[in-house]
Amino acid sequence: MKEVGIGLDMSQLFDLVPSVISIQNRDYRIVRVNETFRRLFGDCVGLRCFEAYKGRTEVCLGCPMARTFTDGTVHESEEVVRTRNDEVLHVAVQTAPIPGRDGGIAGGMEVMTDISRTIAEQQELVLLGRAMAGMAHDIKNILTGLEGGVFVVDEAMATGDSHLLKEGWEMVRRNTARVARLSRDQLFCSREREPEAAQIDARSVVCEAIELYRARAANEGTEILVELDPRVREGWLDADGIHRLMINLIANALDACRFDTEKEHHWISVKALLEAGGQLHLEVADNGPGIPERLCGSVFEEMFTTKGSNGTGLGLLVVYRVVCAHRGQITVLSEEGAGTVFTIILPFSSGARDAAGFATGTRVEHGPLR
Repeated sequence: MKEVGIGLDMSQLFDLVPSVISIQNRDYRIVRVNETFRRLFGDCVGLRCFEAYKGRTEVCLGCPMARTFTDGTVHESEEVVRTRNDEVLHVAVQTAPIPGRDGGIAGGMEVMTDISRTIAEQQELVLLGRAMAGMAHDIKNILTGLEGGVFVVDEAMATGDSHLLKEGWEMVRRNTARVARLSRDQLFCSREREPEAAQIDARSVVCEAIELYRARAANEGTEILVELDPRVREGWLDADGIHRLMINLIANALDACRFDTEKEHHWISVKALLEAGGQLHLEVADNGPGIPERLCGSVFEEMFTTKGSNGTGLGLLVVYRVVCAHRGQITVLSEEGAGTVFTIILPFSSGARDAAGFATGTRVEHGPLR
């Protein structure tokens, strides 16, 4: 192989390319890969491409390589593939024909570039944009509630009606809390913020979040059930992030119960457990109305809320950002009419500041609660 003038031949350059490259024959079998491919997917020589990183048994619908084999031109697409470590990647794919000695197409070259970060940033901007667009409407509703509360308080003071005064003050208090929470969530989402890891008592952070809502839960007739594993103690976490995650999930659960008129008794359950592998397991469940099946897949894909004009869905974006920042995983399980369970698994170490995490992921399931 001819050298290119800097002590490297073309074969070495093939391995140095940071994109994933595979050479495939007309049967889609991989005949050669570069080092980036081997690092992410293993050797895979001899496998068909759709077997190697799609887990399929047949050619993908709209396959760019199939189109290249058909017309002999370059084709592009965006795909989702899975690495040998079970990490999901969004990739930009380009395919090009490799001519044979007879002038036909002997095979093709596929180049994949990881665009996962770009896709994630685009999705986050879309989510944030939708949240900001809905915020003006939400603030208007809060101001309307505040004005109503002020009017009731004025009437109560003019008439000396203590019962009416208590009712009006509750309206003011509730809407003041709403605008404060909205403002904090907006600030949390709008700024570039790296998690400030410190060795904190995770049980204490969870307890603080619960205590913030005990009075409200009692006032609304919702029971709070708590399960705290005594083994959950100090570990490296972002205290502010975990606090905001918990208060948003608890507030959402209470809202779900408050808007559910089908049941006489409502409860929310908050758990902090230590899993066998040492990960922190946080769970917030409620027996509210659940998430409708048609909306379940949109929980983390758009600015999701089931509260109509009473919510923007910004709280779930906060939760998602905190989980991503900790390289954790979040699962949502919901059954319409029965309730919803949010489960979060986070890397948790009491002995090392840089404890290894795992690939961030979300899973949304709709069906009987387990």
